Amino acid sequence: MGAVVLASAAPVAYVAGFAIFKTTASRMPRLTGARPLHTTRHLALDPVWLWGLTTLIIGLVSQSLVMTRLPVSVVVPMYGPVMAVLLLVSVSNFGERVTGGERRALAVLLMALLAFAAAGGLLTDDSATEAGRWDASAPLWKLSLIVVPSLLIPLWLFTVRDRPVDGRHAKRVTGVAFGLGAGVVVGLAESSGASIARIVTEHPWQYGPVLASPHPYIVTVAGLLGAGLAQIGLQRCRLSVVIIVLAVGSKASLWLTGILVYGQPWPQTPGTFLLSAIGLILAFWSVLLIPRHEPEPARVEVKVESAPRSVRATEFAAPVPQRPAPTPGPPVLDVPPPVAPDPVQLGVRRPVWRLR
Repeated sequence: MGAVVLASAAPVAYVAGFAIFKTTASRMPRLTGARPLHTTRHLALDPVWLWGLTTLIIGLVSQSLVMTRLPVSVVVPMYGPVMAVLLLVSVSNFGERVTGGERRALAVLLMALLAFAAAGGLLTDDSATEAGRWDASAPLWKLSLIVVPSLLIPLWLFTVRDRPVDGRHAKRVTGVAFGLGAGVVVGLAESSGASIARIVTEHPWQYGPVLASPHPYIVTVAGLLGAGLAQIGLQRCRLSVVIIVLAVGSKASLWLTGILVYGQPWPQTPGTFLLSAIGLILAFWSVLLIPRHEPEPARVEVKVESAPRSVRATEFAAPVPQRPAPTPGPPVLDVPPPVAPDPVQLGVRRPVWRLR
């Protein structure tokens, strides 16, 4: 019973940590994977973001401890109820609008988790109470088949694809890509975290076997990469889209990696195998139902009606301003012009010209 409670607490810590990430996204400058030092500096110097990262680490440790007592087929369905709570948080706290496609995607995802729960016996009385053999000493060649692609694809998305381009050639933002990229590396960190928990239970109070294995280094690189990629996605996209897709990607990666690499048991009966396959198909179908791009803001269009041909172009010219009428002044008297006085009358002698 304690393992089930601890397994239910892990997804709550995840959602709380990513909600803290979302609150810090608006006050940070534009983060991009093309500038890793700039992004790392702003994330490392933000105390609120570091608190959210600590919350995620608590969820990772809780889930790793659970994986030593419960099989992965029982742990994965625990994230179903938290997804519904996530939508309420995104709508009430961040004012996000959930579209019809996202509601359908969530319904399909819940059906997928119910199929996983039925396959793991969680809905019946014969549920598994002990975890399968989690082989922490998997060979490196088998581990590299999962680790290398899981790290290279998000790194390509993080450093090459995520280049800011503004203007006419700006790329439309997609939360699905960020959610899947972060989910793959988070699932890889969860698998290695479960391996560390298995080593600690087998060798208590001994740090040598843990440090000699590649798992703590995988957890560090994959965990920080997943947190950074999730933060970039939360800065540009909605919380509901990024985290739902991240949950699908991480749990599918955890389930497949646990079976293919770490020795988790395959479904034992045809019925459980069919339910597991249905759950996996429904999980990926839920991702396809989510819109790949964020909705663009509505544009205000101004319609200009064309004038008929019969209207002359002079009617569209600007009106010529008219001079104001002169204000009436005082009356003008009809006085004759003054006459110049005669020089004789003034005693002025005119010069006399004589011929000699």
